[in-house]
Amino acid sequence: MNMEELAAEIIRAQKDEMLQLGLKRSISNFFRSIDNVLKNYPVLTEIAEHVKFIREEVLGNLEYYVDKAIKSISATGAHAYFAENRYSALEIVDKIIGDEKKVVVKAKSMVTEEIMLREHLIKRGHEVYETDIGELLIQVSRGKPMHPIVPALHLSREQAASLLRSHLGLNVGENATHEEMVSCIRDFLKEKFIRADVGISGANAIAADTGSIFLVHNEGNISNIVTLPPIYIVITGVEKIVPTFKDAILQVMVQAGYAGLYPPTYVNVISGISSTADIEYHRVHGVHCAKEIHVILYDGGRIRATKDQILTEQLRCIKCGRCQISCPIWSICGNIWGGKVYGGPMGVGWTAITEGIETAETISWFCLLCNACKELCPVKVDSAGISRKLKSRGIERGIVPPKVKDMLENIYKHGNPFGLPRAKRSEWAGSYIPRFRDGLDFLYYIGDMGSFHPRAQEAARSLAEILLSAAVPYGILGEAESCSGSEAYEVGEMGLFEEIVKRNVKTFETLGVKKIVTLSPHSYNVMKNFYGEFGGKFDVMHYTQLLWLLIKDGRIEFSDKAQFNKIIAYHDPCFLGRWNGEYDAPRNILRAIPGVRLIEMERNRESSLCCGGGSGNCYVGFGCGLLSESRYNPDRVRVKEAYDAGAEVLAVACPSCLIMLEEAVKAEDLENSLSVKDISEIVRSSLHLSDK
Repeated sequence: MNMEELAAEIIRAQKDEMLQLGLKRSISNFFRSIDNVLKNYPVLTEIAEHVKFIREEVLGNLEYYVDKAIKSISATGAHAYFAENRYSALEIVDKIIGDEKKVVVKAKSMVTEEIMLREHLIKRGHEVYETDIGELLIQVSRGKPMHPIVPALHLSREQAASLLRSHLGLNVGENATHEEMVSCIRDFLKEKFIRADVGISGANAIAADTGSIFLVHNEGNISNIVTLPPIYIVITGVEKIVPTFKDAILQVMVQAGYAGLYPPTYVNVISGISSTADIEYHRVHGVHCAKEIHVILYDGGRIRATKDQILTEQLRCIKCGRCQISCPIWSICGNIWGGKVYGGPMGVGWTAITEGIETAETISWFCLLCNACKELCPVKVDSAGISRKLKSRGIERGIVPPKVKDMLENIYKHGNPFGLPRAKRSEWAGSYIPRFRDGLDFLYYIGDMGSFHPRAQEAARSLAEILLSAAVPYGILGEAESCSGSEAYEVGEMGLFEEIVKRNVKTFETLGVKKIVTLSPHSYNVMKNFYGEFGGKFDVMHYTQLLWLLIKDGRIEFSDKAQFNKIIAYHDPCFLGRWNGEYDAPRNILRAIPGVRLIEMERNRESSLCCGGGSGNCYVGFGCGLLSESRYNPDRVRVKEAYDAGAEVLAVACPSCLIMLEEAVKAEDLENSLSVKDISEIVRSSLHLSDK
């Protein structure tokens, strides 16, 4: 599937009202569940750091741990296998099951989705039933799992009821409750468990030292799969191996907690075939559980990926799926944004591993680089970074969305994404705004949006006037200013990025720049974090950080008579918040303004929803200009969140957010109820500065 075909699929999802209903309900419930777990069990975040460490240890020597795990599993009396690819895995399963028709009960497993095990077994004449309720719904709908933990979260209750009636013949009414549907499914599956010849599951962890298999679940179906059929097969990726039994316990705790299911209802630990020694302490194997246990450690490109600097990062993933529900693109289409099996932020890296890098390059272009995935990931997998690096590989091969290509050419030729003449860069600034010269404290770096977009120019002008009123010695570059390179960085055009940075660093050095204050968090991010690699020796601040210092020092004072009597919700820009950890300065400024009542939207700080403008989307359009306008797009969802929270003003601290969200307010017809203001504008109006 090429980029345009994938975009068409996502657009269809944007227009699918039932899909949007299912995703909206599930994401909201999922978020609250995880937040409650982490609030009640904060120790899980500490345990997650340990899990990150042990996974890195295993990935650094994966072949050794595979060999060790196989020996340990065999020592328990179970049969252990290594499968290099899909065909070898299926061949092993076929030999275990045999040619005679069998009844097979399965637990959900992403690896079995990779090798298309269910389809393979059905084709060979076996009777196969998924026993996880969500996966059963996926089986009958003939779709693909939308989430590794809750595979059918995109299906509404009404859709689920319809599937159960039409495909399984269950007596489920149109208005059946969740409880009634679960009861019907439980009765349907009970007989399948009893008749089953073979049980198949994945694994959440495998302890290399003991060969123990760990399974965490909440429905109880896995307990039946492990105990009732005479043959039990485990198929799991080699990356699930951890060094010790203790490490395995910790890993399943983290996976359960970050899926919102803590404490887990069930944790099965299988260390070989069941046994008893109750009669004369004579050990007899095969009592109440399976008489045969087979464990298939599946490679499927994983060992090769440990040698790849980009892809080894993805193997740290524990597949809790938290990155998906936090992603603004996944939230509008689920795993439709993805490869054959894996979707969402984790899907980019996993698709590169399991299907090939070229397929993943296509998927990567829809990533907004908002960093919600990494910030909320328990083991800090840099999914956004993986997408950016895969974009870089795509650029090298000429795989670039047309509008992104145009944007990059504009930056190269004109020094800005708009393709406008450099002479227009300072037209917004009157003669009263000083130009930078040696000896001034600050270079005020405006950036492309603030320089060229009429709405962002208002914010740029407001900040300039605040700094003048506070007697801050500063200046702008005017026509000499050039693009910071943030857009090139975000889309992975690293050659252009390095060229821009080197040129800017030279300009700043020549002018004697020691401190820079930026209007845009995007410029702040690259200047603060990457310019130093190219010789930049200056301090960089975002303007909210400077304003808060000026307020604390008494250089900006608000009069009680100049009250800004509004209810304000603050939207955290991705590149100020998640990328750089600045959440407090903007809020402190707003709290300092007389009359302001600051409230929070449900998704705030680290969990804030992206406006959709990252990766150059604020210039080229949503989805790199390939996706359509929709009321489910993140910018429009965000302004509705502000409105629903009771805000009269949605405050921002980013020109891109300002433009994206103000347009969304218009699209939602909320102009009479909600206004979007940059913090600089709010501060300026509260100071009652005279118009220039």
